[in-house]
Amino acid sequence: MKRIIYTILAIFVLLIGIAFAVQNRQVVELNYYFGLQWIGPLSLALLTALALGVVAGYVASLRMVVRMQRQLVRTRKEIRQIEQEVINLRSLPIKDVI
Repeated sequence: MKRIIYTILAIFVLLIGIAFAVQNRQVVELNYYFGLQWIGPLSLALLTALALGVVAGYVASLRMVVRMQRQLVRTRKEIRQIEQEVINLRSLPIKDVI
């Protein structure tokens, strides 16, 4: 069910994007540093800016994801050690204290 909803949402967003591209066919001029410039459709310029933003966001979050993965590995190792310790303690014979 979740996959169907995501597919419908993706198709909807794609159709909105196509309609935006068709409605905004005017040509824009973008000037970069060092005298570089690009002339092309507005929709392509916005799509490129969106793609660069997504890539930048992914790269920015990558550090945190790697850190969390390392912490997860350490925590799982600690859990295995604690579980083994509990198993060892349970296997010890019980002695009367009195």
